[in-house]
Amino acid sequence: MFGISVYDGMFGPGQATMLMYTFLRNGATYLQSLAFTRFQTFISCTAAFITYFLAGNIAWDIAIYYTIGSLIGSQLAVRVAQKISTRQLKFILHAVTIALLLQLILRIAFP
Repeated sequence: MFGISVYDGMFGPGQATMLMYTFLRNGATYLQSLAFTRFQTFISCTAAFITYFLAGNIAWDIAIYYTIGSLIGSQLAVRVAQKISTRQLKFILHAVTIALLLQLILRIAFP
């Protein structure tokens, strides 16, 4: 968990996927994994907000849009996840992970 948090602080992308796999591998259900991941991301973002706020580096116009979008997205994810079977959710998680890996490989191979 500490390593994933450090990665999140340095790079960000992929952090939620790594957390989902970590929770699923340790026996949590898909919905529990989703909830734990959203909570950890919330804590991480709150800490980043406080740090940037204290440093005076907040672009409020952008921060407001990101906050609203994040709240809407997380609510949609939780509501949709409750209506889809665990098997389908795992398939989606794996498919998105593979797509992101392919995108990364293509960006590295063809800059």
